[in-house]
Amino acid sequence: MSVDRIALKLIGVGPMLMHCARLADPLDPMTKALAAITSKRLKTDADHDRIAELEWRGGLWTADGRPCLPPRCLKAVLVEGAKRRKKGIIAKAAFLADGPALLDYDGPTDLTELWADERFRHRQLVRVRDALTVRTRPCFPDWSARISATYLPSMVNRAELIEFFRLAGPYGLGDHRPDFGRFRVEEIDVE
Repeated sequence: MSVDRIALKLIGVGPMLMHCARLADPLDPMTKALAAITSKRLKTDADHDRIAELEWRGGLWTADGRPCLPPRCLKAVLVEGAKRRKKGIIAKAAFLADGPALLDYDGPTDLTELWADERFRHRQLVRVRDALTVRTRPCFPDWSARISATYLPSMVNRAELIEFFRLAGPYGLGDHRPDFGRFRVEEIDVE
């Protein structure tokens, strides 16, 4: 079975909101820290600030302490695009990202400094179990990411992979799509 390599650059055409699933794990230390504050009956302004920060940090996709697009996100985006051509299952089997795609953006790389820069926060009223509550998500106004991956040319060709990502672009990635996370695609040289 032959394997080929591809490299693409996703370029945001609008802000992207991240939403990592780690806060769904009740044993995660960040989930426990968040639960200790949210369980309080009377919360101070400092409590609300800490809740927002923990939600933001818990929602951030990172690799080696830097914001990224995880491989499962990249595959999900590809599969969504491939479904438009009725090839979702094939694309899922044929594509494998080499690892997370580190995010390129104009802002701090240190996570504490990133949190302090309000451009990288998005607060929105959402419905949770029939109640309205405010959630804070990591937001990247201008972003791009380089994807490096392998694929099985016996199942899908290079042009199809690029098309699948392009078809997914208007639907976006991350949270609250398609209003957020839309992107365009460029093929780049494999490193």
